[in-house]
Amino acid sequence: MAGKTTATIDSQAESLTLINVYEVEPEKQAELAKALSDATESTIRHQPGFISVSIHSSFDGRKVVNYAQWVSKEHFEGFMKKPGTQDQLKQFAGLAKSVAPSLYRVSSVVAK
Repeated sequence: MAGKTTATIDSQAESLTLINVYEVEPEKQAELAKALSDATESTIRHQPGFISVSIHSSFDGRKVVNYAQWVSKEHFEGFMKKPGTQDQLKQFAGLAKSVAPSLYRVSSVVAK
């Protein structure tokens, strides 16, 4: 698709990775995954420094993982300071039993 970039995991990249693990009741998993996907499509993907978001749903229905890539920590912090960001995050957290976000850099990638 024109204008879209695919997610790339590269240990040579200077980018920041947010991995956010949401623990959910199985009946809330699809709703949370859709809310994250919809917010990314409508708002988050248009923010400066945004690279990609990949939403993962566990087979047991109890977790949703948001794997987000940003150009830099500064870009991510700018997004976090924008009006409405915290409200949106609270909406996502309201669908979950717990939320565990962490910031990462890619240390290595092994592929066939």
